[in-house]
Amino acid sequence: MRDILWSASVERAIEQMPWFAGLLLVSVAITSLVSRERLRRLGLTRFLLGYLCIAAVPLFGVIVLRSALREGLEQAGRGWWAALWLSLFWMVAFIVVTQWLVRRVPPTRGWRRDYLQAGRDIWRERLGRWLGVRWRE
Repeated sequence: MRDILWSASVERAIEQMPWFAGLLLVSVAITSLVSRERLRRLGLTRFLLGYLCIAAVPLFGVIVLRSALREGLEQAGRGWWAALWLSLFWMVAFIVVTQWLVRRVPPTRGWRRDYLQAGRDIWRERLGRWLGVRWRE
């Protein structure tokens, strides 16, 4: 059963990688168009690294990991419902663990922190302008 699950999961994951890459590129393009100020403040490299630290893990978990596991479990003899819930459990576990690692392990910790801090700074300045408030530094 382990061999069947492994081979089916790997085959399905390889099939899903182009979808994952395409969706990731589209999301990066949309984010860079919407967040020009953040891109300007961080520069292209730090912007991309920070965004990818936030977006790549959940997208990979949902698109690649979950679909590959579900298909592999179904081919290993699990029922549709069992495969659905097991793949959902492992997807959530993967996302939680990898997000924890991204938040705490260098260098991704710094990339993510810089990306989020730039967004906070931008919104703080906007709200200050809109409300006529001067924030203390």
